[in-house]
Amino acid sequence: MVSVNPWMRAFPPEPEQNTIFRANPGPRNMPAANSTPVKYFYLLFSIELIKEIVRRTNSYARNFIRKGAATAKRYARMKSWRPLTENELKSFLAIVFNMGLIRKSSIEEYWNSSLPSQASHWFKKVMSRNRFQNILKFLYVSDYSRNVPRQHPAYDPASRFRPLLSFMNKQFCRFIVPKKEVCVDETLMATKGHNVMRQYIPSKAAKFGIKFWMLCESATGYILQMSVYRGRHFDPVPAGQLQGTTVVMNLMSASNILNKGYHVFCDSFFCSQNLASRLIQTTTYITGTLRKNRPMPNTIRNANPTPDNPVYMRKGKMLCAAFRDMDGKKPVRMLSTAFSAQHLPSGRPRIVNGYNKNMGAVDTTDAIMKAYGGHRKNRKPWKKVVLHLFHRIVHNAYILYQKTRRTHQ
Repeated sequence: MVSVNPWMRAFPPEPEQNTIFRANPGPRNMPAANSTPVKYFYLLFSIELIKEIVRRTNSYARNFIRKGAATAKRYARMKSWRPLTENELKSFLAIVFNMGLIRKSSIEEYWNSSLPSQASHWFKKVMSRNRFQNILKFLYVSDYSRNVPRQHPAYDPASRFRPLLSFMNKQFCRFIVPKKEVCVDETLMATKGHNVMRQYIPSKAAKFGIKFWMLCESATGYILQMSVYRGRHFDPVPAGQLQGTTVVMNLMSASNILNKGYHVFCDSFFCSQNLASRLIQTTTYITGTLRKNRPMPNTIRNANPTPDNPVYMRKGKMLCAAFRDMDGKKPVRMLSTAFSAQHLPSGRPRIVNGYNKNMGAVDTTDAIMKAYGGHRKNRKPWKKVVLHLFHRIVHNAYILYQKTRRTHQ
């Protein structure tokens, strides 16, 4: 019996796939058009979150001081602790965000006024140095009474920031209906602190850090969903599945954008025929690059295209392409369920142009975090994650502010 190859040459160009995507009706429950970005920050951060952080920080501080008071030094800073208030937490956040704008070598330097040319009087007016460091020391966003040792079966290395991350994800999807194009990628929060979640990724600038999976709106970089990767021991890949497929499906399911005609862009770590088949079943489109060792037609795997002659193969809704940008470069292999085998006037395939246009949102947000994040060394990696998540909220708040301002112009 002769086997039939389901892949066929994709010429002439196929028509565009139909979509049931509904146009973005615009953000809901937004502040007034003339509001400042601060209004949008507190829209996402919410007064309820502020109250909960204040409560948990005070509870943790009382417990910590009660246990350590007997062995503390006479003039230990923690002995001057007084209960945190909501206004003080807001002031603390303002200082943290301004530290990202005004870079100094250490926290103490922000309150150093011995050299007039380097003095920053605003920080001293807002809060004393000891008070800021006390709040930073006792800052807590989870319920400390539920912490379990590492040997416990229910141990979760992300438990100390998990409540904040879950709250953020709910808030991020609450006030926006994203445009059709979204992208999935990984990001690394740099840290060399000892932590079971720490990853080594040589292709990243930081090399060491805690990895997050991110789903963003391609046009603006607005974060729709973030998920922390805790390592293969705590986040094993289900048998018979690819990790990239599991990550993409979980992120899009949590954002409630499956079965709505969205188009997700991803790189070669995530993209595969397996993922494309899963997304086709949920009326969701995909475009991404393919690794050579992933399943694909041999015509695409072994293709040696010239810059002006890409190779296409199609099976049902899946289109594979091999393209070389210029002589001397390696060919790029791609998979899409949305684009057809068509070229732009420049000769570049439409699938390549669409991928380049919509894939860089996560890298853009990472560049903004690097410029304004204000990260510094911390003995507790989970606390550095908390401050990092605060900055992610600010980033999304500013995008909401820009979206609403353009809508009312």
